[in-house]
Amino acid sequence: MKYRVPDDRHTGFSRYTSQMDRGSLPSGIQRWELLLMVVVVVAAAAVGAVAVWQYRNHLRNPSRDLKAERFSYSLDLYQEIPPERIGFEPAWQLAIPGDQIRRVTVFQNTAWVCADQSLIPVALTSEGGAVGSPMSVPVTPYCLAVAEWPDQDNRAERYFVVGGGNQVLVIRETGAVVGEWSFFGRKANITDLAIADEDVFLADAGNRVVHRVDRFGEKVAEIGHRDAERGILGFIIPSPYFSLAWNGDGLLRVVNPGVHRIEFYSPDGDLETFWGKAGLDEAGFCGCCNPARIALLMDGRIVTVEKGIPRIKVYSPHGDFICWVVLPSYFTGSAQWKETRDQERLPVLDVGVFQVVEDRGEGEEWIVILDPARKVLEAFRPKRPEEPNDKTPSSGAASAGTPDEAH
Repeated sequence: MKYRVPDDRHTGFSRYTSQMDRGSLPSGIQRWELLLMVVVVVAAAAVGAVAVWQYRNHLRNPSRDLKAERFSYSLDLYQEIPPERIGFEPAWQLAIPGDQIRRVTVFQNTAWVCADQSLIPVALTSEGGAVGSPMSVPVTPYCLAVAEWPDQDNRAERYFVVGGGNQVLVIRETGAVVGEWSFFGRKANITDLAIADEDVFLADAGNRVVHRVDRFGEKVAEIGHRDAERGILGFIIPSPYFSLAWNGDGLLRVVNPGVHRIEFYSPDGDLETFWGKAGLDEAGFCGCCNPARIALLMDGRIVTVEKGIPRIKVYSPHGDFICWVVLPSYFTGSAQWKETRDQERLPVLDVGVFQVVEDRGEGEEWIVILDPARKVLEAFRPKRPEEPNDKTPSSGAASAGTPDEAH
């Protein structure tokens, strides 16, 4: 017989358990649980709202104890360079006529300056420069290369290869246009030229490639397309500064500015080696994309020019820093280095190399620098023995690599 509590003896607990068995709760318990749930939800929302407000307020007003109100960096350290790290000294300075001074190239001890709508010759000697008669050209010259090629009678004749935007003109010394190359496409922006025997290499910043063209305008090859199997990264060109150089040793030097390095290519487009690194130290290249210009000395040393901070330096063929050519502050104050607006940005310097033969028959190479802002061409000679220069490579030598290390 099953025991049963009489109805008049039901306790609250027995009523509670019996109602649980029926799947329901007393109304008082339901109200307390609902109220508790509402309180938890409101509290969580309040905490979340406070966290979001604090985060957004921190973005607008960062804590002064944790971070400065404004990010800034000082370049003062790079204005002062120990004298023993500077390997050249000013020799002479020459004013260049014209409104828009752009580029310089040196051929047989004559500097040719691209200015306005003409090419201005400047005879280079150890005593100074002499400006000659301008040569008008039918295109605005943004870059230039000069060569001597045989004419129909096999006599050497001087030719000027002039780059302007997306086209290139070949002009004889008489001023006659004998070639017009405009097959690079609408995106093309020819920023530099180099001549190797009867081939012309053209740096195209728009298409991010180097064109190899023979002297008659026939396309031979394109150099620098990304190719992982050949270890070629591809040219990264954030701004229209894309430079190259050739000195007859069989390798084309091409700046890959976006990765701050100089790459060495065979004429057929094989990447042989590279070196360079980003950095504000003297061995590195600073800014978004540098160097902007390069020139070669006869022994393979490379003169580099950086935009932004006007740093001009000399490296060994293998990328070891050798010396500064001149102080960055020689050209302008550091306040202008920080300018980023195009209309206020400093014009980029350009550089060339020429040889001076001394009385004793020995020659040395001097560097010429074109300063478009001041409209001057300046020559810098190696420091004399009485002013020693420590040319020991710095401890921060630029990183070097082979094609297999490019990825």
